[in-house]
Amino acid sequence: MQLAAVVDRMRCRGLIEASGWLSDAGRESKERIESLTDNLAAPAYDSLTPAELDQLIADLEPISAALDAAGSR
Repeated sequence: MQLAAVVDRMRCRGLIEASGWLSDAGRESKERIESLTDNLAAPAYDSLTPAELDQLIADLEPISAALDAAGSR
């Protein structure tokens, strides 16, 4: 599916304003989705030991830095 079609559907649902930015409803939906994915991921992280969690964070830092440098946030 093309991005323009997705954006058009989101605009029709009131999630994106005419300016192209998220509307209040769009921001609320994004926050609900972020919260839900955080809650769903928590058990996987909770099962790690502190040392394993530290290693995971260290392993992911280069990927995070590359995404930040690419402007993905």
